[in-house]
Amino acid sequence: MHSESGDKLPPPSAQPAVGADDERRGKARKFFEHAKKAAEQRNYDYAIKLYTDGLALWPDAVEEGLKPLRVVATMRKLEGGKPAGFLASRKLSLSGKDSLKNLNNALHLYGLDPGSIPHMEQILELASRGMLYRVVWWIAPVLVEAYDTSGKKLAMSHYAAACAAMDHAAEFALQAGDDRIQMEILQACIATAQIWAQHYPTSLDAQRARSDATGKLTITRGKFSRDGDITESMLDAERQADLRDRDKAIQSEDRLASLIAKAREEWLAQRDVPGKLINLVNLMLRADDPKADSEAIALLEAEYKATNNYAFKMKADDVRMRHFQRQLRQAVEKAERSAGDATAQQAVQELAARINEAELKIFAERREKYPTDLKLHFHHGVRLFKAGRFDEAIPLFQRSQGDGRLRLESRLYLGRCFFEKNFHDQAAGTLRAAVRDLETTAGKLPLELNYWLGRTLEKLGKKDEARAVYGELIQIDYNYRDARQRLERIVAGELD
Repeated sequence: MHSESGDKLPPPSAQPAVGADDERRGKARKFFEHAKKAAEQRNYDYAIKLYTDGLALWPDAVEEGLKPLRVVATMRKLEGGKPAGFLASRKLSLSGKDSLKNLNNALHLYGLDPGSIPHMEQILELASRGMLYRVVWWIAPVLVEAYDTSGKKLAMSHYAAACAAMDHAAEFALQAGDDRIQMEILQACIATAQIWAQHYPTSLDAQRARSDATGKLTITRGKFSRDGDITESMLDAERQADLRDRDKAIQSEDRLASLIAKAREEWLAQRDVPGKLINLVNLMLRADDPKADSEAIALLEAEYKATNNYAFKMKADDVRMRHFQRQLRQAVEKAERSAGDATAQQAVQELAARINEAELKIFAERREKYPTDLKLHFHHGVRLFKAGRFDEAIPLFQRSQGDGRLRLESRLYLGRCFFEKNFHDQAAGTLRAAVRDLETTAGKLPLELNYWLGRTLEKLGKKDEARAVYGELIQIDYNYRDARQRLERIVAGELD
């Protein structure tokens, strides 16, 4: 294997070792150096491959390999990276005879999907089994946070296995003389047991796991401070409360301010972890306050300028577009309160046009950065459609059909573009194909497709077909747009 710069890299190890010697560490560092360069070029998949190749040689390289792997995985996810597909997952088997090879595969899968609790659990279990307590030290708090913030109640076996793996690794750390690492693993074990007990309040096993870990932690901590156990218990409880409240949709102003302040401290302490700033910004946005939006944009743009990581620019623009929609919503509400006021209506139209122009620039820039992202083609096309630039929008919707999740919406807009261009035969063919592929009549999309198909059939003079389409439409929603009125005119013979 060669790096993109042409420098030759050592072959990855087929048999990773627990105790990496100096030679292995030297080889691993070469992989990590090339991985860093690949990440700087935003070639995240290649960077993840290089990091895991290095970790195959030096599996418990926490600072050099594991932490940067998590950073790269997070940035890849922020930029729309997908988890490993079926075939890739099969190649990265976790059921082989070599548990350390399985661990390396689990790390690779985690790199492609850093939010996956199963991947975190696999890393924890395999690292504990392989006596790699430093890997457990790294992944345990990550898993605890995922358990807490996901809001999902897992089967008790998940929490039990995690506690057992952490307890096992803590014993290895103690035997190795790494008392600090042992204590931090035990703290993660206690936090896991607390989450377990929250989901299963009557579970004696959860209570026992917490009690056992707390007892071991108290014994070790006694070497450092008599008061340490009380202080740490209080800090641990506070951390758990913060994690629990962080994802709640509704917070008091004081509690939200406290969470924002703590998130800001965490970000300032770990500026190299992208997720810390994203978490801070997400909390700030809950205030639904223009000033908070402005500050969030400033922080994200400053980080983009410092790191040249476009994911921060994208997040800043997302916040900016959120601010636009708030402005538009307020203008619409004002116009509704002033029914009949032509000036207010005109103000709404002008504001909507300015917002659309700003969003056009945002999505044009994103398409330039990520030309293969079909979702960006679709969103750019929608803004071009709103601007009346149908000739530019049509090719984008034709391409965005390639994304199965956007196929029907793309065809709707494509049909409407043809309609506006008076290409009614093409509009009818596009809209018919979309209606034929509908799997449900629920939601707005089936209504819109049928409505514009009816409009197109009218233009083509196909009254009987238009009547049938409108007839089906009003059976779903009797007052949808002006479908009923159009049907009445067809029935009355008012349309030629």
